[in-house]
Amino acid sequence: MEKTDRNDRMLCREKICGRDRIHQKEIIHGGDIYRNETELDFSVNVNPLGMPEESKKAAWEGILSSGAYPDTEGEKLRRKIAGQENLSMEQVVLGNGAAELIYAICYALNVKKGLVTAPSFAEYERALLAAGGKIQYFRLFEDQDFRLSEEILKEITDDCDILFLCNPNNPTGTFIKRELLEKTAERCEETKTYFCLDECFLPFMEEEGQYTMKGMLARFPHLVILRAFTKIYAMAGLRLGYALCSNVSLAEAIREKLQPWNTSIPAQMAGIAALEDEDYLKRTRKLIDEEKEYLLKELPKWGADRIYGHGANFIFFYGREDLGELLLKKKILIRDCSNFAGLSEGFYRIGIGCHEENEALIRCMRQIQEETQWQNPS
Repeated sequence: MEKTDRNDRMLCREKICGRDRIHQKEIIHGGDIYRNETELDFSVNVNPLGMPEESKKAAWEGILSSGAYPDTEGEKLRRKIAGQENLSMEQVVLGNGAAELIYAICYALNVKKGLVTAPSFAEYERALLAAGGKIQYFRLFEDQDFRLSEEILKEITDDCDILFLCNPNNPTGTFIKRELLEKTAERCEETKTYFCLDECFLPFMEEEGQYTMKGMLARFPHLVILRAFTKIYAMAGLRLGYALCSNVSLAEAIREKLQPWNTSIPAQMAGIAALEDEDYLKRTRKLIDEEKEYLLKELPKWGADRIYGHGANFIFFYGREDLGELLLKKKILIRDCSNFAGLSEGFYRIGIGCHEENEALIRCMRQIQEETQWQNPS
């Protein structure tokens, strides 16, 4: 049975890889409000509170100062992050969003093979291919609610240069338990495999401390943790992220693959202001918890056949295959997840909005169900 299961996984990888190559040049992210007529965008998973007010003020001051070049070292922001994380400034690398750092990491390590889960954030795959590496997929299965299992430890081998994991995973919203993350990090140390752990969505959770591996960086020199201001502080347009690692040589190698002035003055100043606003995180978590409860109650009534993960600030579900198209006709954009490796038509992700926005979404889903006389299979 074990051999059969393994062969099934390998077959899935081959199919996924072929499909991935076909879709490489297609738009693979949500938020395409520029080519769609929309009034509400649930396809992105950024904070519904919007950018903190102090960050807006700081960004505006940064615009007024933008006749000068930004600090290539990002010293003030890096020092602020390092102080909060109990790290040295040399262990913090700034990026033009976390996505830029994903590519820089692959270039810095000159990767030949990388291991990613399917489905997961597509930029891991694209960065590996851009760096000339090959992709090995570890399939997450629907009948296991797309949860990561300890089977992945068998796939971390000496010829694997890097492993990418996202916690909670995007788009499935499932969490990886700290125990499994530690086992994974230990296995990566044994095989000299770099472990890039994307924690960009963890700050949305009150229980962040139960999942983060930030306190384990000194123990695992091959571990790199990604964080971003993009989602939690609603700075998607400003572009600001950072990587944390205890290995100073690795941090420097990543930094060398970045262009100079990669983070603007407005972004750096907005980031510093955001980190000083502790009340903003409390309000965010309260809003997300309340609105998530509302959506989890209403979605199954009006088109969500099965809800899977709902960690952080988004919900992943399966519904009618034309739901995205029908909602777009009502000027509401949701994330069609069919172009994620390992997923098919009918899988969707929605970001959690403010209550008025969430009510509008549910109202439109109810209208669609009534107009088409569609019966929810559940």
